[in-house]
Amino acid sequence: MRKISMLAGTALAAFAVCAAPAVAQPILGGPWSGFYLGGNLGGAFHPNDLSYADLSGSQDLLFHSRDEGSRFIGGVHGGYDWQMGDVLIGVEADADFAKDIDYLTTVRGRLGIPAGPFLVYGTAGGAWEGAHEHFDVDSASGGLSRFSRSISPSGWTAGGGVETFVMPAVSVGVEGLYYDLGSDTHALTTPASAGGEDFAVKDDRNFAVVRARLTYHFGF
Repeated sequence: MRKISMLAGTALAAFAVCAAPAVAQPILGGPWSGFYLGGNLGGAFHPNDLSYADLSGSQDLLFHSRDEGSRFIGGVHGGYDWQMGDVLIGVEADADFAKDIDYLTTVRGRLGIPAGPFLVYGTAGGAWEGAHEHFDVDSASGGLSRFSRSISPSGWTAGGGVETFVMPAVSVGVEGLYYDLGSDTHALTTPASAGGEDFAVKDDRNFAVVRARLTYHFGF
């Protein structure tokens, strides 16, 4: 009888364990988890903001930048995301190119909230650029002088975006990033044939980029 009672108790305990509601566990992985690679295309808004100071004795210099406007920009991006339930963390790198921008690269962290096929995220990290500047200096005594120079500033970027799946392994989205690549001032002189007059150029590399994204997600 005691043996039967023990067996019955064991069976009842096993039934109770099986019938008890499962304790919710965090879900590791999800549709956004894994490696991804894609392309992007958009606009860079006034990436070359120059200001000038006439340091010459005659104070007769006039300045004109040849590349201050906004321009199309595009490139590639790739990274890895970890989806943990309702939170996504990831890391992304990109490289973009435009007129007079040899490269604009970033390495950023991503923090997002997946909601079905959608992902809303913020992002921030380091930024590096290689670019060319073109400007003219006109002197009443020496005529027009043309200047071109290369720069390679670095700084930070931050922004955010939204993406959605349009196919099982393909997502599209839009992203906005603000770049702060610092500022510097350079003292220059017009050629001797143009009077050898001194001036200073201040360069502010602070601008915004808005771009559309097309991304392929591996592992589907």
